[in-house]
Amino acid sequence: MITNSDTTIDVSTMADKTTYENPSALRKHQRKDDSLESIESGGYDTSTNDRFHVKNQHEGKTYPIREVLINLPVFLGGNGEIRFNAFTSLFGFAILWSLAAYCMAVPSEAGATLKQWMSEMTTYFTWFFIVANPVLIFFILWLAFRFGDIKMGAKDAQPEFSDTTYFAMIFSAGVAVGLFFYGVSEPLFHQSSNYFSEAGYHSQNEIDQWALVITMYHWGFAAWSAYLTVAISAGLASYRFGLPLTIRSSFYPLLGEYTWGWIGDLIDGFSIVMTVAGVCTSLGLGTLQMVAGMERLGWVSVDNLNDKQNVYIGVIWVITAGATISVVSGLKVGIKILSNVAFWLGCLILFLCFAMEKSYYLLNLTVQTTGMYLQWCIFQVPFWTDAFGSLNEGEGRAVDGNSSATWWIGGWTVFYMAWWVSWACFVGLFIAQISKNRSLRQVIFSVLVAPTIYAILWFTVFGGIALRQQRQGLELNKIGEMYYQNPDHFKVDANEFCYNVPQSDIIVNETTVFLNNLP
Repeated sequence: MITNSDTTIDVSTMADKTTYENPSALRKHQRKDDSLESIESGGYDTSTNDRFHVKNQHEGKTYPIREVLINLPVFLGGNGEIRFNAFTSLFGFAILWSLAAYCMAVPSEAGATLKQWMSEMTTYFTWFFIVANPVLIFFILWLAFRFGDIKMGAKDAQPEFSDTTYFAMIFSAGVAVGLFFYGVSEPLFHQSSNYFSEAGYHSQNEIDQWALVITMYHWGFAAWSAYLTVAISAGLASYRFGLPLTIRSSFYPLLGEYTWGWIGDLIDGFSIVMTVAGVCTSLGLGTLQMVAGMERLGWVSVDNLNDKQNVYIGVIWVITAGATISVVSGLKVGIKILSNVAFWLGCLILFLCFAMEKSYYLLNLTVQTTGMYLQWCIFQVPFWTDAFGSLNEGEGRAVDGNSSATWWIGGWTVFYMAWWVSWACFVGLFIAQISKNRSLRQVIFSVLVAPTIYAILWFTVFGGIALRQQRQGLELNKIGEMYYQNPDHFKVDANEFCYNVPQSDIIVNETTVFLNNLP
């Protein structure tokens, strides 16, 4: 038996039937090769879905987590009740509502203050955000190699979701909105301002390829390492040792019984703050893109900023209502269905864009970008802090002018690393929730490798199309300047970025200056 305060976990499969005072003593006793393997289901009642209460097999007690029980109508709560930790909830709400009240009361001052905090964080902690990511990746890969056979659940139990549904749910929770928002725009942004494009000696081809390399660094392994760290630690704590599926359980090996006191409450409360911060960022990006699309299609007409803000609020309410319905309907109904719909619609859009573009060009770019990612994004780029490029005038900034913008590393890479960490509590616990009865190797492949492969396909298709069309626009700009004495000759009226691409060859003075090779 494993006796932990009010909780007893039965280790029935151990050969010597020794009694241990806590899981730490058990882990010290076990050999490296079968650590965790001797626990099949522990004291966790696998016949129910109640992971938040680990029952004492003899006395019916639970871990001493403070909670409040509220009875709800069955159609709202599923089981007719909702349980929550009042201190944890109030702590998280206090921080969030205090920040919200500050931003609403003095928006200009709040904006300046938050911007200053971000600037100082970037100045003093860029090194930490950058180096933490590859360290986590190497640690996760070592786990896959060394302990990959360990299952997050009973030894012979089967996963709750098929591989396709499992990946769709991971995709939707982890990066779905971001891929749609940045799929076209980010590679275009990285054509300038960064350390590679501003070096002064790279060709246009090199700059465009490196734009995809930087994009893939942000959305490859780096995007998933924080999620996996939380998912593995929380999943093992819950499914192998019977602890509650909360962030605090990941700290049990460090904090011991303090995990169930006020320290654990603060950890879970802060995880609420982090989750809301991540959700707000993603929700904001998705709302911006949806409203821009509706304007483009003529569904809404916005004449001033106040009207546009009202549209933003309406879209946010609709998205929030849909998400609420999905959550209330349960993991195996609403969330599962929405994840599959979102994933397969995304795949449909990806296929259509691939089929209607120069497919051979996209295939070439995919293979080329994969090689570049493996060459540069494992060891070199993940450690790049842009130390010299971040120096301001008077601090030793490059006098040749061939340096990245001082804001670039903070505005892009540090922003991404912080964004992924802010999502780690929510997405990590969600991944742990749906990964029950899968081995660590399966989880790591599904959450680290498979999404990176999908991201390469996504960005080489959407980013590749964007880069080719932008390069075509530069061609037309040059033709207009050389042969029509007007660089804007082919531009769409009243649009700075769009061109009327000729649908046939252009011949000037019996010389073909533009070939129509559109697919």
